[in-house]
Amino acid sequence: MDGLTYVREMRDHGTNYPPVGEFVEFAIRDVAQGRIEVTGRPSERHYNPFGVVHGGFACTLMDLALGHVSVTMLPSIENTVVTTDLSVKYIRPLFASAGEVACIATVLHSGKTIIVAEAQLRDSSGKLYATAQSTCFIVPRRSD
Repeated sequence: MDGLTYVREMRDHGTNYPPVGEFVEFAIRDVAQGRIEVTGRPSERHYNPFGVVHGGFACTLMDLALGHVSVTMLPSIENTVVTTDLSVKYIRPLFASAGEVACIATVLHSGKTIIVAEAQLRDSSGKLYATAQSTCFIVPRRSD
């Protein structure tokens, strides 16, 4: 099975979702090779002590999107990807009142050993909250 088929099956059947995705209510809305749109929902449980959604929420959602869009580039899921670099830029504070947010990630480069992708996190009105870029290393999939 190729990576795109694997991610589409996640979306269509709800299988193989990463457990960390529950933390941000991760869901795959749309997926194609080299492009994915995922959603998440910030809530008060994600607040830092100052009443703002902790940056870890946006970082986690974007890292999930970047990893999954990278998987769509794999010719076989005998391999997988691991994040070697993640750079996040926060644009404005996020609050639970934003409701569901969407993250669109696209692949910038896909080679034999690395995949570089970028992502944007926006609310339903299109307001930008954060951007990210990642580098993923392609590695053999382990069973343990």
